[in-house]
Amino acid sequence: MLGVSPQLLEDLVRDVNNLPEARLRAIILFALKCSRDPQSLAEKDFEQLRKHHLGHSEVIEIIAMSAFAVYANIIADATAMNPDEMFNSIVVGPAPENRIAA
Repeated sequence: MLGVSPQLLEDLVRDVNNLPEARLRAIILFALKCSRDPQSLAEKDFEQLRKHHLGHSEVIEIIAMSAFAVYANIIADATAMNPDEMFNSIVVGPAPENRIAA
């Protein structure tokens, strides 16, 4: 999926805090905080990204993509959209026989 290894996707689903690459881990944790509780972002969150040499435009991009993900989830939930087969197999296991493929 977009050049991301299945192992990385599994690691993201299982426990982000155990990602081996510190820079990626910091980015994902920041993005999760943006999407779950953006009002709680503090200077220390931004400092953590700067430690990994992310510039202002990259931080804005992370914030924007987090907002887009929230938006997309609301649209998917409101329209009862089924997840695609790859996502479903990573998150909940193989699709049941009676499920209609997307």
